[in-house]
Amino acid sequence: MQLNDNIYRIDGTNGNVYVIIAGENIIQVDSGMKGQFGKIRDFYDKMKVRPSIVIITHSHMDHIGALAEVHDRFSPRIYAHKKEIPVIRGERGMYAKSATIRLVGMVLKAKPVKEVADIAEINMEGIETVETPGHTPGSITVVYTRDNEKYAFVGDAAFEENGGLHINERFSLDVETAKKSLEKIIAMKPVTVLPGHGNPIKL
Repeated sequence: MQLNDNIYRIDGTNGNVYVIIAGENIIQVDSGMKGQFGKIRDFYDKMKVRPSIVIITHSHMDHIGALAEVHDRFSPRIYAHKKEIPVIRGERGMYAKSATIRLVGMVLKAKPVKEVADIAEINMEGIETVETPGHTPGSITVVYTRDNEKYAFVGDAAFEENGGLHINERFSLDVETAKKSLEKIIAMKPVTVLPGHGNPIKL
């Protein structure tokens, strides 16, 4: 789905996978669930482009599930918060609030990817990252600015439901911190929020 002239949401993934076409840089935000690489590959084949950069908002299974296949097929540079990198590399388990969620995470565990850099190292015009922890310790929001329009790719720091923004208390590791991060996102307005689950919301 084309959201504007250079931002797309890849259809059929869970959570949402976004693509920003920023000149020579093709930036993918998150990587969906395990088993959904075909949808990502088909998008790039149709567009006749390939991702040069992947930014992971956090390391839950529905955001890094197809990352290894994206890495193997396209060889992009991959960035995440330093607190999320050990999960992506397979060096520790998924951040989870309950044993049930941890068990589901083990069943749907993503293939590790070792080549992940600290998001603090990224230096790109129009792109900045904001720490929005709570859902996981290293959850980030990717802020893209173009022509004075601001877009916030928030991962699961906020989700859309019935036209409003909320946090997922069931899956957020630290609910009170997550609430503060949601306030930080709302304070970014005017901004278009692109959540990991649900539809874009313009604030």
